[in-house]
Amino acid sequence: MRVDRALPAYRAERQQPDAGTGLYEAPWPPALELDVPFDWPSGMYVAVLRPLSGIAGYAPFVVRPSTAAAPILFVSAAATWQAYNAWGGKSLYPRSSSGPITDGATTAAVEVSFDRPYLDDLGSGFLQRWELQFVRWQERAGHDVEYMTDIDLDLHPELLDGRRLVVFAGHHEYWSRSMRDALEGVIAAGTNVCFLSANEMYWQVRLGPSLRGPARRMTCYRIPDLDPLMATAPELTTCQWREPPVSEPEARVIGEMYGHVVARPADWVVTNADHWVYAGTGLRTGDHLRNLVGQEFDMLYPAYERPGTVVLARSPVTAIVGRGGTTVPATHNATMYVAPSGATVFAAGTFQWSWALDGFGVRSYLGVPTPVDLRVAIMTENLFRVLG
Repeated sequence: MRVDRALPAYRAERQQPDAGTGLYEAPWPPALELDVPFDWPSGMYVAVLRPLSGIAGYAPFVVRPSTAAAPILFVSAAATWQAYNAWGGKSLYPRSSSGPITDGATTAAVEVSFDRPYLDDLGSGFLQRWELQFVRWQERAGHDVEYMTDIDLDLHPELLDGRRLVVFAGHHEYWSRSMRDALEGVIAAGTNVCFLSANEMYWQVRLGPSLRGPARRMTCYRIPDLDPLMATAPELTTCQWREPPVSEPEARVIGEMYGHVVARPADWVVTNADHWVYAGTGLRTGDHLRNLVGQEFDMLYPAYERPGTVVLARSPVTAIVGRGGTTVPATHNATMYVAPSGATVFAAGTFQWSWALDGFGVRSYLGVPTPVDLRVAIMTENLFRVLG
């Protein structure tokens, strides 16, 4: 659908990030406030901003449902998009940040704001990189699905109630405790989950308000000793979920967890080909799905393996470990387990699942493309049919 509006332009004075946290927020007033019509379906939308001259920019937004009506809920990774967003000069990463050292002991911010555009991809964040191919596939396939962001897991956990299946695609790295608690709660109540993604639930963050509303700022110190809450509320320390003082490995929810970045996308190697996930694909144990594993991958950690875990892929990869670029052989896994509630949790362990479903956009890493593969579509249909 298309709605055309003429908008005023502002020349805002450039501000400096906060000296301690590196927080930066766009200093202009809203140019457009949209009352979403009641008949707009829940979905992912993009506002296209066309200047009188020059190239257009984008502003993605999600229309969440007012009630839980559809059996399937797709969750977009707004928190992770924002962690990498360097608009204004600061992200949560030193490599994309500039300016003075912050309380995190690097140039990176320890607090970032949703009150600013995305620098990536002309304002569209990671939508076109990691999620849009999946959205296009599931809409084209006619699935009954509604949409929310991961921030809504924190603000509106009631929208999870009554779902058959919750789906994550792409890259869901940053989670608040409320987000994790909401998902664990519905798994315990019997809701199925598909992580068609990798590097999920890796960093704990805290969400706080800005002048424009709740959960508009996100805090992550990364180094536990630097977080002011470590002494008084250690369970909220913004570090890796798996490390002290939090010590709650993400595999307890996902079934597996983050391994490393790949030196080159790798083939998915089929295991347990007689499992229903592979029904109708013609795949046999040992067969390959080309370049499906990357940019990062998950793996099974035996110390945290859930009872009854089924391994559905064992894929040799060359992993990059440490900051020096050292490469080592490793193994990607895809897993499935059934929780005591009866909920099934599937984890694909790769960012690039979406790329095999739809030909939109640039679907390659380090110049290595992931081809569209009908067998991956059949596997996804199997997951939706059985779990959703």
